[in-house]
Amino acid sequence: MAGIKRCFRNAGQIYYGEVEEQADGTCLRDGLGLQLFTARVPPRPDTAEGETETAETAEIVHGRYQGAWKKGQLTGAGVYRWSDGTVYDGYFLDGSPHGYGRIRWPEGTVYDGDWNRGEMHGQGTYICGFKHLESHGIFWRNCLKNHTGQWVSKVEEREALRQQHLKINAYPSTCYVIPVIRCDGKDILAKALTISQEPPYLVPFLLAKQSCSAGPDTNETSPPPMCYVEEDAPGVLGSTFGTSIHIAHVAVEKRRMRHTDPLFQNAIQRALLESRPLSLIWADDDKRASPFSDQLEIPVDIWDLENAKAVPDEWSLDYFFDKLVLPTDIFDPLHFQCSNQASAFLPEAQVQQDPAEPAEPAEPAEPAHPEMQPPPILHTLRVLMMSLKKRLDTSIPNGAEDESIRKHMRSRFGSAVPLHRIAVLVAG
Repeated sequence: MAGIKRCFRNAGQIYYGEVEEQADGTCLRDGLGLQLFTARVPPRPDTAEGETETAETAEIVHGRYQGAWKKGQLTGAGVYRWSDGTVYDGYFLDGSPHGYGRIRWPEGTVYDGDWNRGEMHGQGTYICGFKHLESHGIFWRNCLKNHTGQWVSKVEEREALRQQHLKINAYPSTCYVIPVIRCDGKDILAKALTISQEPPYLVPFLLAKQSCSAGPDTNETSPPPMCYVEEDAPGVLGSTFGTSIHIAHVAVEKRRMRHTDPLFQNAIQRALLESRPLSLIWADDDKRASPFSDQLEIPVDIWDLENAKAVPDEWSLDYFFDKLVLPTDIFDPLHFQCSNQASAFLPEAQVQQDPAEPAEPAEPAEPAHPEMQPPPILHTLRVLMMSLKKRLDTSIPNGAEDESIRKHMRSRFGSAVPLHRIAVLVAG
């Protein structure tokens, strides 16, 4: 019987819409319907069995499809939305774009035209969101001829431009403004993780003011701002030794010709499994005695904030970027999550199907009341960066203005991190 509406949920998939009920009691999605693809974040390591669900175990929507179904598959007109902001509006056949459709990627790149089994194929228009160039013509399996007559894959071209966008010094400093946010040291962990999960999804870079360095309430085990992110806060887990990487230490190991890849891989794996932030730490690079070491505060005009010494070249992340070691996509968190890159760092037993991918129908049909399966686990990577200041004379002066802090970041870290993808948080 067709045209009957049902609502059911299983394995992270929530469906409401028309179904076709079979004589044997099975049912298939058939007609118009809405389906959500959800997943759970890993539970906290200290969560007791049977403990009430919290925000850390809540379900997250990673895909949404609304449109036509046929015999349990996406077939017909519909709209699919991915968690990174990509939207496809058009026709599907057996779960893949087929026929006419329009897709828009997060940076503004658009393809409007014909599709064949998930590939751009036929007459279409392609607008590059990175270069703001428009191309028209006949596509062949995602490729379009350029002005020299060569076939160029627009999929590969877009990915190359997206990677270029994440590189250090990808844009002149005049093209962007680094956000500077000030907050109390005890709130900086929660604030940093909130920033990384809200548009424009920047990676937080933590600094500490002199008042934090000299304050009586700081944790003496680590200098600020590290001491504030090592302790768990309400709703969030702090960083640990196993999820932290000191860039100077890795640079020394690399100089000694030792294998440094596991240092990143192990830290990323633990951060994913334990739902803790991955901390990338830059410390002071010299140990000269300070003539102001006995003072509680150093005047701004004496401490040269804007002309700070650049970190050593070997401390640049360019020396460590690698898809399977330290992917540049840590600066594009939504893409890292949506493309399921976490699976490359997880133990094989922890790897599950990407929750954002449309699920294939059961064989031969989905029962009307199948055995309930839990949603898949979603491992997300959250990154913190920080300048670890062990001496008072290298901390941020209490009276420093936002623009001076921006100049300090460009002077000190301009060649080490992609500044256009960070937000500075000043503790104190």
